[in-house]
Amino acid sequence: METPRLHIEQPPHDEAEAAQLAQLRELLANTNPLPDLRDFAPAVRQLFPEPAYRVGCGSAHLWLHRAADATRLALIR
Repeated sequence: METPRLHIEQPPHDEAEAAQLAQLRELLANTNPLPDLRDFAPAVRQLFPEPAYRVGCGSAHLWLHRAADATRLALIR
């Protein structure tokens, strides 16, 4: 089991979003390996709340979208 890794697929829109992504990166760095990433989804949703963001999940990955953009912002796997 590996520690989850963050893959940012779009640049941040602004400094606030850059700070959120940095917080997410730090949170992941301090997380133990997880057998099911769905357990990590609430923490991501807290950092990136609706209605501005959408967080989807499966057992092996989480994806993050801006609500107004169909292109994925980031992937955690």
